[in-house]
Amino acid sequence: SSLNVMASEKGIVVGKLQFRDDGDLIDCTQMGVSGKNIPSYLDRVSEIKSDYDKPARFILLVEKDAAFMRLAEDRFYLQYPCIIITGKGEADLATRMFLKRVREQLKIPVLGLFDSDAHGLKILSVYMQGSEAMSHDSASLATPGIH
Repeated sequence: SSLNVMASEKGIVVGKLQFRDDGDLIDCTQMGVSGKNIPSYLDRVSEIKSDYDKPARFILLVEKDAAFMRLAEDRFYLQYPCIIITGKGEADLATRMFLKRVREQLKIPVLGLFDSDAHGLKILSVYMQGSEAMSHDSASLATPGIH
């Protein structure tokens, strides 16, 4: 950040979630079918809540962007009150940290929708246990107990 270089926003969220991003109120039910990009700088994110008539009952973590888009287009989160998050394949740091913060703040379970092949299971493992490259920071990045 001292060079004013930051990672591009990769992860996306949609559903029964509200938060402030650098002071701006974000309502993830109003982001359309493409959802809201997860901010690269999570220190800008505050006031995470699910303050609706039917608040989120779970977080649905989706591996594939195409599956996420289909769920968002169908507004799955209205029929089954939830928050849908994708990292579009490989789990980037911002998406992993955002997932962990949302789960801790809202105290709701995380359900995973991943391919049951070696690649999908590897991605799930990175969300749950952290990556080998970032093993020194697994405590702040890992979200154990994804079902």
